Amino acid sequence: MSNHQQTEESQTQKNPRDAEAISALDTLLTAAGFDAGDLQIALEAIKQAKEVVNTTKIDGDKYTYCLDRTLVYEDQDAFIYQRADTVSGRWYFRIYDSKSNKPVRVSLNTTDKIQALTKARMKYIEIRGKIERGERLKSITTPELLKLWEDKLRTEISDIPHTGLTPKSFEQKCYFLKNWGNYIKERNLNKFSIDKIDPNKTRDFGTWLKLKPKSTALHTGKSRSVEVINNNIGEIIRMYHQYAKRERYITANQIPEIDRLKAQKDQGYKRDIMDEEEYEKFWRWIQKNYITKKHNPLVDAKELEIRKIWKEFIFIMSNAGFRPKELLGIKINEITDNPRWDKESRSTNVIMKVRKENSKTGRGRNCVAPVRKRIERVLESYKKIGIKHEQDDYLFISHRWVVNGVREPYTRQTMYTRLKAVMEQSGLKDELAKKGKVISLYSFRHQYACWRLRYGDVPMHLLAKQMGTGYDKIMNTYGHIEVEQQADVITKAQEHIKRTGFILSKPEVIDDEILISQSEIDTQGMVMTKAYERKTNKSKVKAKR
Repeated sequence: MSNHQQTEESQTQKNPRDAEAISALDTLLTAAGFDAGDLQIALEAIKQAKEVVNTTKIDGDKYTYCLDRTLVYEDQDAFIYQRADTVSGRWYFRIYDSKSNKPVRVSLNTTDKIQALTKARMKYIEIRGKIERGERLKSITTPELLKLWEDKLRTEISDIPHTGLTPKSFEQKCYFLKNWGNYIKERNLNKFSIDKIDPNKTRDFGTWLKLKPKSTALHTGKSRSVEVINNNIGEIIRMYHQYAKRERYITANQIPEIDRLKAQKDQGYKRDIMDEEEYEKFWRWIQKNYITKKHNPLVDAKELEIRKIWKEFIFIMSNAGFRPKELLGIKINEITDNPRWDKESRSTNVIMKVRKENSKTGRGRNCVAPVRKRIERVLESYKKIGIKHEQDDYLFISHRWVVNGVREPYTRQTMYTRLKAVMEQSGLKDELAKKGKVISLYSFRHQYACWRLRYGDVPMHLLAKQMGTGYDKIMNTYGHIEVEQQADVITKAQEHIKRTGFILSKPEVIDDEILISQSEIDTQGMVMTKAYERKTNKSKVKAKR
């Protein structure tokens, strides 16, 4: 046995309590999840920090409020300390932000110096990294971010499209934010700051939203459309890019990753319009059943006049191609005529102006429609229920709001509710459902475009201008219509379409600055029409050969 081994054995025999203490300490460390190596590192860190403190010269009374100031690393501006003005004994961490020229102080919520030093070293790495990257030192949670973004969006609300957010768009975005908030809460991430959430943990948001029951369609079981879900994802990503990242709450690599759902774009034939026979049945039932006293003996006279007003709204839609919101937003002083028109044109046609704040695209336009008699019938029905229009009144005033002295227009929901009732009472709902057709207010805009191209032979660029949309949109949606292949259909359907009040004349487009006559419009479309005819004639010659 060596002298060294003899010495150790002798010390152990002389100090049996030391062996017991070591064994107890080892058991305690193991139970706490540490080992002797961890203890050694912590003790060395404390010893090293104390040595640095004891050899550091403190200028004047700069840190007189600090007790037991201990450096975390070899950085004079980062240390832990206890406050001299409190008796709690709690440790604090202080680090100096050279970019903002301000110190950052954080409570470590412990009175144990070893724990304080360990927490401070973790804080040092986190905060020093944020300072170097230029991030905010105080982060926010997802609910706080959603509130800040909603407040920002509220300041952008505008009644004019494309100059800000319309109230409807703001409401839609708030719905998107609510979905994200519910998702984060369900994933138990709502209490984490946004910079602490792993971006990969949010990739399934789109799938989660698609599988979540739609509150407005619980009776049908229909899920949200892929387009709406992807729009929701886009708004959330925009929020993180344009607010969280721009305001330096997070960096680009901390923005949540969300997988968009894949869906094939459907720009084909619109299946939500009626054919000629269905439209005639729809028109006849309204004209002969829905608005007559004979078939509605228990309905009072006022309700019948309101039904007549609704009827004219629907048929103006199908003869002018307005969006529902646009037609409901037109005022009396925005309905005029063209001074160049002859007497016959004046008796049928009107110019209806769509203001830029009433347009989806944010651009105003003038539309020509053969609906003068329909407008006159609308005004007459209003007079019978005691409402006389002023020049600044909407054409379709809500009769309910007038009672309270507020002359507001009908809402799209009110008009749509009546449409659903009419489709069901007329028996068309079930008939169309068998063909996969569901009629909405917007269907009459699609119908206008389709029939103008098929039966009216209207050039697409003029139709796009009349409807306030793009040429490419018209081409993608209705470009399948081949007028030269519809000659037999035109001859067969022309008479009964006229009987239903559907006018086959071309629309006249009126610019804001210059009123263009029908003959001038025909001249504008002549080049395109002749080119089309030459192409058609060549095809026929080749076919004969």
